[in-house]
Amino acid sequence: MKNIRNNLIIFFLVALISTVDIFNTGNGFVQLALVLLASIVIFNMSAVKFKHKRLIFTILFIANVAVLALTFTQRIYLLNMLCLSYVVWSIITPKLHRFKLLFPITFLLSFISVYAAALLDFSLPIFIISFYPVYVFGSMLDGKNIIKSKKIWSFAFLNLAISALGLAIFLFKSLGRSIIDSALLLNFVKLGSVTAVYLPFITLFIIWFVISANTIFRMLISRFINGSSAFDLTDYIKPVIDLISFFAVTGITTFICEFSIRRDFKETVKDVLDPNLLFNMLVLCGIYLCLMALIGKGIPKIIIGILTIFLTVANYIKFTYFDEPFYPWDLYLVRNLIGISREYLNIPIIIGVVAAIAFLVFLVIRFRKAIGKYLKPRFTLFLLPFAAALFLLNSVILTNTPLSVQLGIQKSWYIGKDEIMANGMFAQNYFYLTELDKYLNPKPQGYNENKMAEINSKYGKTGESVAASAVVSKEKPNVIVIMSESFWDITKLNDVKFSKDITEYTRKYHKGQIAAPIIGGGTANTEFEALTGMSISSLSPGIIVYNAYLRTETSSIASVFKDNGYSTTAIHPNYGWFYNRDKVYNYFGFDNFYDVDSFSLSTQCKGPYISDYALVDKIVDTLNNSNKPAFVFGVSMQNHDPYIDKYSSHDVTVESTKLDSEQKNIVGNFAQGIYDADQSFGKLIQELGKINKPTLVYFFGDHAPRLGSLNDYYKVYDLLGTDDRSAQNQGLEKLKYYTTPFAAWSNYKDIDSFSEIVSPSHLAYKILKDTGIKYPNYFNILSELEKSFPVLHQQTINTVDNNNDLIKDYRLIQYDLLFGKKYLY
Repeated sequence: MKNIRNNLIIFFLVALISTVDIFNTGNGFVQLALVLLASIVIFNMSAVKFKHKRLIFTILFIANVAVLALTFTQRIYLLNMLCLSYVVWSIITPKLHRFKLLFPITFLLSFISVYAAALLDFSLPIFIISFYPVYVFGSMLDGKNIIKSKKIWSFAFLNLAISALGLAIFLFKSLGRSIIDSALLLNFVKLGSVTAVYLPFITLFIIWFVISANTIFRMLISRFINGSSAFDLTDYIKPVIDLISFFAVTGITTFICEFSIRRDFKETVKDVLDPNLLFNMLVLCGIYLCLMALIGKGIPKIIIGILTIFLTVANYIKFTYFDEPFYPWDLYLVRNLIGISREYLNIPIIIGVVAAIAFLVFLVIRFRKAIGKYLKPRFTLFLLPFAAALFLLNSVILTNTPLSVQLGIQKSWYIGKDEIMANGMFAQNYFYLTELDKYLNPKPQGYNENKMAEINSKYGKTGESVAASAVVSKEKPNVIVIMSESFWDITKLNDVKFSKDITEYTRKYHKGQIAAPIIGGGTANTEFEALTGMSISSLSPGIIVYNAYLRTETSSIASVFKDNGYSTTAIHPNYGWFYNRDKVYNYFGFDNFYDVDSFSLSTQCKGPYISDYALVDKIVDTLNNSNKPAFVFGVSMQNHDPYIDKYSSHDVTVESTKLDSEQKNIVGNFAQGIYDADQSFGKLIQELGKINKPTLVYFFGDHAPRLGSLNDYYKVYDLLGTDDRSAQNQGLEKLKYYTTPFAAWSNYKDIDSFSEIVSPSHLAYKILKDTGIKYPNYFNILSELEKSFPVLHQQTINTVDNNNDLIKDYRLIQYDLLFGKKYLY
């Protein structure tokens, strides 16, 4: 009678939830209710008893597999999965009960199987795997009396509270993402990485909650159950504590590391369970589980603790002094870090650190036996496949851009605070470490103080600065350098005509061409070469020097002008933090930096950006307000892409038979920007003609534009082609679209032209030489390089003889100033 009663109750519940499932129209909360009801059925399923077991089970198995096959591509009903699960579970579970770790293993199996199924590209109902822990625990309690005590009651309700809280939090965070609809894990198709990072945790807490609730219910009605044996729940205190400890270690570590980046407790609490950061926690879970499988529980906690402390302290220091995160290549800054630390060390801090270390040593000695036992390495074989699976699943997301982008995680050419906050600590450092060779620059052979002194002497008089030989005025001239955004001579393209001469002034004052180190973006690298005389050609592709390396005072023409008594000003009508300019300009020796906050976005824009005319006005105002000779470096913004529908009216119209309407729209807007840049250059010359002071003006483009989308911005170039032979004649065919115009003007002297295309680094030497000021000896190497290697470029660097003495000296100079001990500075 008892078996019949149990069977009827279970069958009634199955019929009820299956009916709701069949007629459910997709309400997520109904799905959640079905999950909880189905879990109650699963927990009590082992109480169902059949006679003639083998025959009935065979029929049930065949029938449900057939139904599964028929409904696989449409919808798999809950009734089908409950029946099939019962058949499989009731056969295999009695054979597995002898394994002590069966129950903890099923939790791991459920968690990782849900993660894999949601992520990978296959369709499979994993209900039968993911809800197995519920059946296992229910079968353990079947026909047994739970030994009750205050400790057991507390343990049971603690589990219920933790699981309910966890479930509520994850359901709240995943609302609106259609993840609740997937909680039954039926007809499971690839759902994407956002579902993959939430659904395993939701499943975990559902299972935990159902087991806890059903266990408490069994304890409450125990007087109505006459079990044949006793069940001691205290045996499961340790596995539960281990589970809580595992996720506590990974969760707290993730939180602390993200807090060290965000530096705002409320913001970190708000963000920590967003998809990107939850994935970072899963990355740490994979690493932690691998370590536990290989060396036990104790040592991994020490490793993760040290890692957390290191990253937290390193990020605190970097954000305090540089407002950016710690990078692996910041090992270059260890010497500077020690110097900074000395300024802030005092007696109380030193005493506190020594006391903390002494207390730690005391604890280690006092409890050495217990610590030794806890840290004893242990190889745990059963964890290894789970650890490997979790690690590989995380790698799939990290290496698969479409999946990682769903989480808001992706590699970027712009490294900085925004990127690491978007990607998270562990994902971003994975990207850094996998490309570490791009950022590390080994010390060149022969680098030492004596060698740098020899180079200093070789390229000038020892211990002195070298004055240019050019004719100079009686007073120091003002010097203005304008790097114009995307200024490229589009008139070089074939089969395109413009209604006006869009390069009137740059053609009139043309002094040559420069081979920008980049195309379409990465302005800061052209800027770096022009201001320092150094070259990015020997660095890894994709490096933005301002972001990756510049953290200390670095020699530039700005610092040289400052040493010669000039006021030095940088102007760029964009946000100062972009490319780290607000810090880099200070390292370069600029006295002032005016960014977009120094302009009016309501009155000084043309299109979406501050106009080139407003930049010119700011330059003239700066000159008028300086009581010293002035060096002004301006970087324009107006002609930045995108160009589609950029301006509402045009001074220039475009005709071409080879371009479609969208391409003509892009070219027309770009041409308008070139026209405005050229006219503003002319306006500056006119304004400077009114000032009775010797002045030099230099004007060049930072790179060619993206005339299209990010993926096809070469399309317009390829459609039209160019007849410009200068790059080809110089053996620089690869760089025909990299070259940008260089123009210069002076009101008191003639300015020589470059006879060939040159790298932007040669502008630094030319500006210093034309001005007639004193400058460091090493700049003179650029004069020698211009004769033998006028262009050093990453696209053609394989044609350069690395054993050439001039090249070796140049790289030693650059290493010394960027990464070395700055003997030449």
